[in-house]
Amino acid sequence: MFRQPGRILALIPSCSYLFLEKRHRPAMSRYSLHNLLDWMYGGVDPSFAGNGGPECAAFLSGKQRLLESLIFLSVGIVEILLSLGKLRHLHLRELENLLQQPQTKQESLGKNVLLVLLCLIFGLEVGFKFATRTVIYLLNPCHVVTMMQLPFEMEIYYIQHVMLYVVPIYLLQKGGIYTPEPLCNFWWALLSTGFMFVYHFSILQVLGLVTEVNLNNMLCPAVSDPFYGPWYRIWASGHQTVMTMTHGKLVILLFHSAVPIFKCSMDLLRLPAKKID
Repeated sequence: MFRQPGRILALIPSCSYLFLEKRHRPAMSRYSLHNLLDWMYGGVDPSFAGNGGPECAAFLSGKQRLLESLIFLSVGIVEILLSLGKLRHLHLRELENLLQQPQTKQESLGKNVLLVLLCLIFGLEVGFKFATRTVIYLLNPCHVVTMMQLPFEMEIYYIQHVMLYVVPIYLLQKGGIYTPEPLCNFWWALLSTGFMFVYHFSILQVLGLVTEVNLNNMLCPAVSDPFYGPWYRIWASGHQTVMTMTHGKLVILLFHSAVPIFKCSMDLLRLPAKKID
């Protein structure tokens, strides 16, 4: 049983009095909107636990949901404003120096290949979502892998997430404007955490409540969630904050530790072979 988007259409008031001279236009407009909503989330099956549905949307009480939303939205806005103020102060001189430098367009084969590869992977992901009528899942920061998949969709899912590591490492080795901040500077990570809170507790939660689709588990916890219960969003906000703060630093540490090993390996390969008499 797949979700029917009729519940949203029922909320849309009739405006036929504006189109008396063209009686078929409201029906066509309503039909087009129905098709659009069907493409968006018509393929989401609420019979699978964690996908959504009325029970998932009612997992938390309205009072608790509102209180958590107010708290984390406030925390997110404060984090965004605070980190933006600090970053603007810290990087003002760097920005002035960058603007004074001559702007030369530098292209490289690796950069163009990586860009084309990213576009192809994202295009395949979008195509799979349209084919399964689950386009709304593209709003998830991390795409949900459903149980009903087309061939090769799971591989695209993992390839896309591997690219999330390949791209930063490639940009780090290019240096220049891609030089990361010092390891003791967590303002960028704090900014990311603020945007994460605002995005989840506003856009994803509102769309999830309207469509009853469990976008990134904002309506109810996943079945495999170790913190399954009424306070799962509190736990998730905590451990995701820690991960956001530390993950980027770990990537930088791994990059800087791998570069000497890579250079040493390349030097060994370039050593001339000794002539044996």
